[in-house]
Amino acid sequence: MDGGIKTKYMISPQSIRKGIIIKFDGVVVDKKTVIDASEGWSPNHEVLFKKLLKQGGQFKINGVLVAVTPEEKTFNSRGETDGGAPKVDPLARF
Repeated sequence: MDGGIKTKYMISPQSIRKGIIIKFDGVVVDKKTVIDASEGWSPNHEVLFKKLLKQGGQFKINGVLVAVTPEEKTFNSRGETDGGAPKVDPLARF
């Protein structure tokens, strides 16, 4: 035994959240396709892919262009998630 623990999947299904669009060579793919493809990736590719899941971007792995578009979130000037217009009671006066 080599002491290292090898997991069955390099990228887990839980790491790919809903709302994230993943494309291989311009074609949108599902979670299973990504997980199957990730079995042949190096550890460096896995780390880069996980970063792209959070921030988006594109790169090439084994000749395949991988593009990741994360879910859009609206932030205010303080970097907090913007909740939209404040909810105010229209009948309240001061």
